[in-house]
This record gives sequence, structure tokens and C-alpha cells, in this order.
Amino acid sequence: MDQWKTMDDILAARTRFETAIDGWAPPAAHGVGLRPSAAPDHQPEHFPLVNAYGHRLPAVVIATVVGHTAGTAAYRLTREELERAIELISPAGAYLDYDHPNLGSWRDRILPALTEDPEAEVVAVFIGEEPEESPDPAIDAFRAAFPDQAVAIAAATAGAEVVRKMYGTDLSHFDKSPTDFATEADLASERAIRETIATYRPEDAFEGEETGRSGDSERRWLVDPLCGTLNYAAQTPLAAVNVALMTPDGVLTAVSADPISEEIFWTDATSAWLRQGGGDTVLTPSPRTRLVDIQCDGPLDRPFVGGQLVADPRLRAHFGPRVMSSTLAVAWVAAGRRAAYVTDGHLEGSVHFTAGIALCQAAGCVVTDLNGDPIHTGRGMIAAADAATHQLLLDLVRPHLAAADGP
Repeated sequence: MDQWKTMDDILAARTRFETAIDGWAPPAAHGVGLRPSAAPDHQPEHFPLVNAYGHRLPAVVIATVVGHTAGTAAYRLTREELERAIELISPAGAYLDYDHPNLGSWRDRILPALTEDPEAEVVAVFIGEEPEESPDPAIDAFRAAFPDQAVAIAAATAGAEVVRKMYGTDLSHFDKSPTDFATEADLASERAIRETIATYRPEDAFEGEETGRSGDSERRWLVDPLCGTLNYAAQTPLAAVNVALMTPDGVLTAVSADPISEEIFWTDATSAWLRQGGGDTVLTPSPRTRLVDIQCDGPLDRPFVGGQLVADPRLRAHFGPRVMSSTLAVAWVAAGRRAAYVTDGHLEGSVHFTAGIALCQAAGCVVTDLNGDPIHTGRGMIAAADAATHQLLLDLVRPHLAAADGP
């Protein structure tokens, strides 16, 4: 049997499966569940794994077995069909750089459960890109099974898809200030995100960069539909789509999606991952690049830390300063592509920064305010890959913070 030992092997296998299905359209979400014979109806708990905008190889494998092409549908699988799907996807297990949750679910959970309960019903569900009504109760149960992180990924990816399609087009601008504006893409992305969240969490509150806040639930979705608008409008591919779920207990899940590279940085508030090429890899911070991104958008009438720090020769003696002008750089700290990120300002409850902060914290970065106190205690943030980098930046920031605070 073939063994797919590299990501290239897996992508090549996925391409073979996809090109063999005429009219194939990857689903927005998919999953395989099992309804025990004693259960009269399908329930959300019957779907232990929900895939939202990812894991395209298992999606096309199941589609190959059941004959699915596109759109929203549910299919009942025989034991033989389930075993065939497991056989087709098993070579992916040779690639060890990330877990294979669908293979594990099908082989190690659903198949043994079917052995114990031969009358149980195995069902594969596909959710298409366009909202569709369906009388099939399995589809309703699957939609209800979406965990918060799947909703966040689906919402951010829906916004990123809009942003990606509009990249490089002639966009209308809507001025916010002499140096800031929104575009059609910002508004369209936020609309797509709002619609996705409303589909799965209609009772939750929503707060968007462009349309403001609606709803009074304690569960509040913070949305920056296009962080880096000026970059984007100038066809500079440095932007992010940020989605985070805030509750009284803190951030439960967050996503920062790169619409151009199609990378999805996400966290469930315990760990952080990069979703790319159909699978998840753990985010690992590292100071090895020695690159520090500094937020330089600030007031014109008084000193602010970022603007002063970027010109400090002591900083350049230790780090390579960068000004990316998008909170995508905060996710890059979690991913080990930046040694640190520094910004001034008030960040608590920010639609711009909440997702990136959550990613860095879950990945194990050192995240504080500019004084080194817990984040949101005082002004600004230092998010650093490790303690040594954080301490050095604290020392470098201190005089600029004092100057910004004034006499």
C-alpha cells in the first residue's frame, strides 16, 4: 500500500481524488457521525468531529465513496463503505507532522461502535458554500454540533474568501479619517462573517469593526473583517481577518485568517494551531528570526511608544524592526515568524487585537502590557516568543513609555 509520508504526497493524493469527481466543490463543513440504534433521532453528540473549512482530503475521500459532488447533503453509509473510506485515507497516517483526526474518528471510534451496535446508522454530512435548507434531521444535528472553534473558523474563512476574491479589484473607499478608510471588501467580509455566525449562533452578540455592536448576550463575537486595509487597497498582501468569541470567562476561541496565503491561525484557548493544506500543525513560538513588528499607527500630536521605538538604535542593535501594519504579525509571533510584537494603546475588547492576543497566549508566548504587567492592566502590549526577548524589549521600551506618559 502507498504511504503518504510528506505534505506533498497528501496534497497530490487529494488532487487525484478531487480531479476524479466531475464538478467537485469542496464543502464548507463536513463530518461523519453515528446514531446508535437505540436513539430515535439524530443528535449533535452523534457527530464527534466537525470539520469547518479544512481537512479537504477526508472530505473528498468520503465523497468518493458515497458519490457526493457539491452542495449540502447527508448520506447513510454501510459498514463496507466506511471500511472503504478508511482504506482510502489510511496512507495519510504515514505523515507524522500533524494528527489525522478524521482517520482516528472513523477507524478508532465509529467502526468499533458499529461493531458493538450493528444496527447503528453511520451518516456523512456535507455543508455547501451556499446556505441551503434540508429536511434531513442528520444535517440539522450536524449543524448543531458545531463547536465554537468550528464556528469561528467557518466565519473567518467566509470573510477571508470574500477578501481574497476582491483582492486587486477596483474598490470603492469610505473615509474614516484623513489617514484611514474602509473598502467594499471590508464591508462585504464583515457581512459574510456576520451571516455565518448568525447561522450557527443566532443568540450571540456581534461587534464588528464596520457595523458596530448588536445583541446583548454575554457571548460576544469580536470581528475585524480586514485588518490591514491600507495594505490591501495598495495590493500589498499583508492583511488578516480576525474573529474572536469573548465571554465573561474570557476568550473561548479565536481565529486570524490570512486571506491571501489561505492560512488559518486558530485557538480553542488551550492550544494554538495553523490550518493549511487540509491539516493542523501546532504553533511554536521562536525568537530565531530576531524580527520585531512594531505598531506605528498612533497620535500625531504627542509621542507614542511605537513611533519612537522603531527609530531607537538600541533596538536595531538587537532586532530587525518591521512595520507590517496588520495584526497578522501578532499571529506570526505565535507561529515563530516574528520574535515579538509591540503596540501602544488600549487593547481590551479590541476587535483588532483580541484574536491575536488569544493566539499568542495559547501558543505559550509571553504577553504583557508595556510595563510588564498582565495584559490590559496598563497600556499597550508586548507579545514575545520567549522570556529573554520579552525582558530585552521591556528594557528598550521603558524610556519611550516614560516619554509617552509625559511629565
